[in-house]
Parts: sequence; C-alpha cells; structure tokens
Amino acid sequence: MNTNMANQGKGGPSASLEYNGSSTSDRKQFLVNNEFMADVVFLVGEKKERIHAHKLFLIASSEYFYAMFNGNFKESSESEIVLDDIEPKIFLEILRFVYCGKIDLTFQNIHEIYIHSRKYMLMELLAMASNFLEKSIEPENVLKIFTQNRFYGFQFVDEKCLRLIRTNPLFYFNHEDFSLIDRESLCLILSSKKINCTDDQLMGALDIWEKGHEEENVDELKAIVKNSKRSYDCYKLRLFGPSSGSEPNDFGFSIVSETNVNLYGIGVFLKSTAKVITIEMKIFQNDLEIGCDLFEYENDNFVTVDVANLFFEEIILKPHHRYKIVLNITPAVEPFTIQNPKIHHDRIKMSIANVIYGRCDSTYCAIAHMHCREQKISSKAIG
Repeated sequence: MNTNMANQGKGGPSASLEYNGSSTSDRKQFLVNNEFMADVVFLVGEKKERIHAHKLFLIASSEYFYAMFNGNFKESSESEIVLDDIEPKIFLEILRFVYCGKIDLTFQNIHEIYIHSRKYMLMELLAMASNFLEKSIEPENVLKIFTQNRFYGFQFVDEKCLRLIRTNPLFYFNHEDFSLIDRESLCLILSSKKINCTDDQLMGALDIWEKGHEEENVDELKAIVKNSKRSYDCYKLRLFGPSSGSEPNDFGFSIVSETNVNLYGIGVFLKSTAKVITIEMKIFQNDLEIGCDLFEYENDNFVTVDVANLFFEEIILKPHHRYKIVLNITPAVEPFTIQNPKIHHDRIKMSIANVIYGRCDSTYCAIAHMHCREQKISSKAIG
C-alpha cells in the first residue's frame, strides 16, 4: 500500500496539499483519505474507521456514487456514510484507483476488490482485475486460478487455463492442486473436445479427484468421459517407410531445423495375442534420461497390427540435440516395424538414423508416429 495512505490510516489524515515537485497524479493520490476539502466521511469496516473522501472524484468515476450523492437516497444529504461490508485497506485501494487510476492488485486482495468493483460499478477496475488474473496464469498456479475463476466467470481466463491444461494434462493430473479443484472445474476439463491424453488416463484423473471428494457422486463425471467424443490437442507426426518384420532398434533422432518440438506421446506398433501388454518407455537426450513411463495396454486386437497411443507429460525437444526413445515390451510381441523411417513436415526437419549413436546398421523402428507440436524459437534461445 502507498506510504501516504498507510500513514493516514494509522495517524489520521492530513489536511493539506503539497505542490513541491509533485506530479498531478501524486497530488491526486495525496488526496486519498485527506481532510483537505473533503466533503464526505465513510465509516468503514467493523470498527467504523473514518476515511475522508471527495464526492466529485467518486461521482466522476462511478454511476453508483453518482446515484448515491445525487438521487433520493438518504446518503445524498449525509456527511457520514457507513460501509460495514468492506475492510478499510480494501476501500483505500479502491479510492486510490478512483483518484489516480492506480491500484496494487495481489492474490490476497483480488477477490474483495473484484466484489466491490462490481458493487461500485467501476468497470475499468473490473477490467484491470481480469487482466491481472490472465497475466498471472503460469503452469504452477493454473489449477488454482482456474478454480478461482468459477467465482469471477472471466471466459478468457477459463480459455487460457484450459488451453494449458489440455495441452499437457498429465502434468496437471499429477499436480498437488488437482485434487483440490471443484466439481465444475473438473467437469470442464473432462468435457474438453481436445486433450492430450487417453480416455483411460482421464478416468485415472477422475479416480485421483474422487479420493479427495468421497462425498461426491462421480457417476455423471464417468459418463462424460465414456460418452464424449474427443481428439488430441496436437498432431500426429507420422513416420513413413517400408514395413518390416525385423526386431526394432532404439529410435534415434535429432532435430536439424531451428524448431523446438513439444512431445506429448507416441504411437507404437503392436501385434500380440496377450490381453495386457506392458510397455516401458524411456527417452534420452544426449544419453541423459529426460523421461520415463510405464504403460499397461489392454489389447483388444489379436489378429492384425494395432497402434497403441501412449501419452506422457510434455517433453521439450530442442534442435541439434541427440534423442533416443527406448521401448521394452512384455510379453514379447511379433515384430512389426518401419525400415529407415522418414517424416514429412514443412517446418520440422529430423535426422533419423542410428549412425548418430555410432551404429551404421539399418534402422528398424516400432514407432508409428509422434504426438507433438512445433514451437519456433530464435537462434539465441537454442541451448
């Protein structure tokens, strides 16, 4: 809070106006809770703290105050007005905005400021509150802001939060805040038309949430997962090449274009009579493990080759680094691979060959496609 405002709150308001080198904005701010030419006193909060104000500033900023001081309300003829539904420090912040367009928005005061901005019909302040929320959205706090927005109802805040969640859902399903979100927020996530995970992973996320909300009936939420049609919020980067029955090698590649690639999953060829197939996946960058996961795939196709879509938390692949995807499949499946795979994409260019690992034999890949999205970067950002 502004030092002048804090001093006024503790030791009583000043009754003067200083011009020494101060700007117009500073002088207006100095008038907040200042007796100098004040013509109304608000008795604020439970303790009825006296806060001085100037009707002209209030009327010019808000139709609410215009009606209060110029209508048939009793406040129009009173010099003291009781406001017992707001804390003094919140009211002082709102007055500072009214006087000079400045306000200190924080996660601690945004809720109260929003409520009273609506009450006082301060539409510019409402817009500032929504912009504050939107600009504050980051991967680590998106679930909290998304849940808070059930109260505010800002559509574009929902859209930005959902865009982050849909893109990298498994990160958020494993986040400590996920079990704390409310039912309506969870329903919005489960109803997404596009999301980078499988139906089984959505059902697993619902199980996590249910453990923290045992009093909730989740049958309706399960029906949303089962009955909704959805696609992935990325594209398939398909691998092309002659099909083969050879044992697959580790899938080695590097990105030769100046393009970051956000990887969300892979498609793996499978041909097996086993009902459940365990797939262990590891991803290496320059021989450093950067991702691993274990999947239990329910195999419903015993006759032909199937493709298992395996989704995991987002992994950012950078240009000019060597990458390797290692798969361990049990029980062993009948080999089905692509020989010397290639991709076709306007912006992403890859070198796919085991020779980058010091091996010159042919490449046989069990990976059918990569679920990903390209992200252009400047040459300075390449690490």
